[in-house]
Amino acid sequence: MNSEDFQAEADRLRAQRGILSRFSSHALRATGLDELLFEACRLVSDALDIELVKVLELLPHEDKMLVRAGVNWNEGVVGYATFGAHERSPSGYALQTDEPVVSADVAREDRFDIPELLIDHGVKSMVNVVVRGEQGNWGVLEVDARCRRDFDRDETEFLQNYANVLSAAIERMQLHRQLEAKVRENEIMAGELQHRVKNLLANVQALAHRTCATSQDMGHFTEAFDRRLAVLDRTQDILAAGQEVGI
Repeated sequence: MNSEDFQAEADRLRAQRGILSRFSSHALRATGLDELLFEACRLVSDALDIELVKVLELLPHEDKMLVRAGVNWNEGVVGYATFGAHERSPSGYALQTDEPVVSADVAREDRFDIPELLIDHGVKSMVNVVVRGEQGNWGVLEVDARCRRDFDRDETEFLQNYANVLSAAIERMQLHRQLEAKVRENEIMAGELQHRVKNLLANVQALAHRTCATSQDMGHFTEAFDRRLAVLDRTQDILAAGQEVGI
């Protein structure tokens, strides 16, 4: 490698590291998953100078993946098109083996059944890397070149590192949504508890007024009021136990 080639390679790697750093910063601030995935595709496209990039999400309880985000695909692809998650699919094979899958020449690829969608878009070479998750692999990040390209080790490692950052960002968003749901649940429970306490206090107040109206003196009031509170206490025990009996 001459000095010019060495400098070009160094500039390329420096640019990729810069884009990875930009995406890492963006991933910490992003609040919407669709916006995060689109930005991931856009920056990868810039980093590798490849027009077609997409993120595939593994659909729960299904043997296929949805094109969740992408750049430069024809209308009707992003959000609608699906790819197989099985071993005859390039992205599916990556998902199942948990390893990057490089297809330098799609026309001569005999390991997989190349989807018609990729052929229609003129894809000649591709790389699939796994977007991992806590509960299993989340999906795949795929770059598709319209000209034949030999992806080197540095490019493949860059894509996998990029997918790892994306994976961490997705997990952060999922955890944030779970915490928000828990907060909403606690707020609902606190509101329900407050409502029940107010109802109980209203019942106690009504008992006090009714007992007072029918009592001859303070001793009679105290005895009658205690009995009624005891009945109210037993009723609450039955309600809390959820017993299917008449109250």
